[in-house]
Amino acid sequence: MPKSLVIVESPAKAKTIARFLGDDYTVEASVGHIRDLIQPKDVKNDKRFSQSIHAENPTLTKFGIETNSNSSTDPLIKKLQQQLGTKSWMPWYVESLKSQKTITQLKRALKKADALYLATDEDREGEAIAWHLVEVLQPDLPVYRMVFHEITEKAILEALQNTRAIDMNQVSAQETRRILDRVIGYDLSGLSRQVIGGGATGGRVQSPTLRKIVEREKERIRFKSTGYWSATAELKSNNSSSFDAKLIGINHKRVASGKNDFNENGQLKKPEEVVVLSEGNAKNCKSNLATKP
Repeated sequence: MPKSLVIVESPAKAKTIARFLGDDYTVEASVGHIRDLIQPKDVKNDKRFSQSIHAENPTLTKFGIETNSNSSTDPLIKKLQQQLGTKSWMPWYVESLKSQKTITQLKRALKKADALYLATDEDREGEAIAWHLVEVLQPDLPVYRMVFHEITEKAILEALQNTRAIDMNQVSAQETRRILDRVIGYDLSGLSRQVIGGGATGGRVQSPTLRKIVEREKERIRFKSTGYWSATAELKSNNSSSFDAKLIGINHKRVASGKNDFNENGQLKKPEEVVVLSEGNAKNCKSNLATKP
């Protein structure tokens, strides 16, 4: 009797979920991703490679990703791509060598099933794994995307009753991240090894973050502090009411009052317009004002 096939990522999860679902379901694990980008060194040996079509596509032989500026069938989009010089990116996927046994086992289980439930994690990676499973297994039976956030019987049974389609926006997001990992990481890692040596690597997230930290540290090192003073007087009127008055200018020049008046070297940005009030000048102002009637 056919059983519905449920595929999760983790073998440990598979055992627990199988206990919740009972004998009408077979639960298998994909053990993570079953496909990944082809290694550039393997591109020319791939059956998809044709010298006449792909020889002039450097991103394919360098990264395992084919770029094509004329990929769209929509004439308006195609014209726009040509005008802007934009390209589509088509990664070449291959089945992981470590997943061959798993794929064989999943295909065998699928032949005995009447429905397929993809219960991978509900994130970009999990959504992509579900899509890759469909691409590899090519099921000719109903396919459902099943998601849950805890491994309890209640959560699993509720997920079984509330399935959905694969979220291709999430799949595209994961694919974009993977492409950026390859394109940025390969070049940057090679450069890092030349400069730093050893097994130094670079990536799409940590590398620009590290650059921002370095740039900020260089700004800190270049920064030179400077001192400036201000003068505020408490003035009283004849009726004994008082108010504060701040010195804002000396000899028709504005008194420097903050970091906006100084550059990173501690110098005035506009010395012809601004004067720095020193401690001595501030004390002189105080003495002069104190002796005035």
